[in-house]
Amino acid sequence: MLQGLYKAEFETPRGKVAGVIFADDGKLRGGNSAFAYVGDFQQTGYTVVCTVAARRHTDNPRHPSPFGFDQVRLTLQGFEKDGFATLDGPVAEAPSLGCKAVLTRLCD
Repeated sequence: MLQGLYKAEFETPRGKVAGVIFADDGKLRGGNSAFAYVGDFQQTGYTVVCTVAARRHTDNPRHPSPFGFDQVRLTLQGFEKDGFATLDGPVAEAPSLGCKAVLTRLCD
């Protein structure tokens, strides 16, 4: 079950970014040095469907957006098992871009 604190890695053809996300009771909250992540998820068995809004909170040229925008909505689907989740899906603002995400459980 997706529950606890996870390392979150998002990757698109434009780049990669990592941060943390806390999953609890269907909610996702987290971020990194430049972006905040807020969303929700549903899990049935090993299948996970997430919606995540990523929004830039700090303008820092050392942290470019891998999405090409400072505010995006992601709909990601995939599987969670043994403390790892692998997901992918479109970036609403650039559907052809696509995004892959890997969540690695850190703790409860």
